[in-house]
Amino acid sequence: MGVVQNEQEIREQLRNELISLVNEVDLIPELDRMLDDFIENKTWNEDTQELFTRVVLKPFKTLRTALLVVDFQNDFVSGSLSIKEGDAEQDPMEALPHVNNLLQNLTWNVIVYSQDWHPSNHISFFEHARNPDRELAPEDKSRKLRPFDIVRFVKPVSTIQVLYPSHCIQGGWGSQLHLGLQRVEGAHYIKKGADVYVDAYSAFSDNCGIKQSELEMLLRKNDINAVIGCGLAYDICVMHTLKDASKHGFLTCIVKSGSKGLSSLKMDEANKMFQKRGVAIIDDEMARLISRREAFPIEWIRLLVHQAQTELHGKK
Repeated sequence: MGVVQNEQEIREQLRNELISLVNEVDLIPELDRMLDDFIENKTWNEDTQELFTRVVLKPFKTLRTALLVVDFQNDFVSGSLSIKEGDAEQDPMEALPHVNNLLQNLTWNVIVYSQDWHPSNHISFFEHARNPDRELAPEDKSRKLRPFDIVRFVKPVSTIQVLYPSHCIQGGWGSQLHLGLQRVEGAHYIKKGADVYVDAYSAFSDNCGIKQSELEMLLRKNDINAVIGCGLAYDICVMHTLKDASKHGFLTCIVKSGSKGLSSLKMDEANKMFQKRGVAIIDDEMARLISRREAFPIEWIRLLVHQAQTELHGKK
């Protein structure tokens, strides 16, 4: 028969396990508050210990990670939709060494490269906005359109669309992954945005939610529970991909140094969304620690403790 622990012993054991998940002593007071918030007016016993261990601690003990390299393609680096031409004035080439470090020097269970893969008459292309096979809303038909305008199409699919210069056309130079990007043997490739009439920012699905890619199934098949993202553009395809990863229940983070964006305003909005959803914004060192299972973002712990608290108390 096992030794029965008292309340203080259970709490201390769980506290020590939480502390082992972080690499900063400054976070210990917050971990203490998390334990207090979780238990609230309940009692530490075998049942509450089991719940906390299952929901909060087990995901780290069984962590399986996927690195998603989003759209590091020629057109976004130096082609028709170069990130560095945006008002954020960020150079994708500055992200490249950091992305290659993630690919070459760190270990992940699954590696995925995504690529925009558009037909030549794609719905997002400014040059094709008035093609006869599609119809703009009346308010957009009557005005002069410019690249980066937001329009509404009513046919053949009802959708709100940002108009971009033609980019990442299937099989062309612009759609290819940048030559300087390291390729890892055994990695997976997700091509998105291939439907003429529906755009796809996220590597998980198109913008209308009509068609899902194979990405979620791939991650589930490999028992992945954490997604580490980087790539281009921070405020568009990376943001939407990681938002979807979070929605699907994966512990999610973005490696800031390996991601560059077009719009300063949109990047700020992305960061606020990340904060709201518990998506961690991490540096190269935290990526290394995650890959070695030595430490994890506090945002992930907060998220899991909140889930455990909700299960225990039946509230959100």
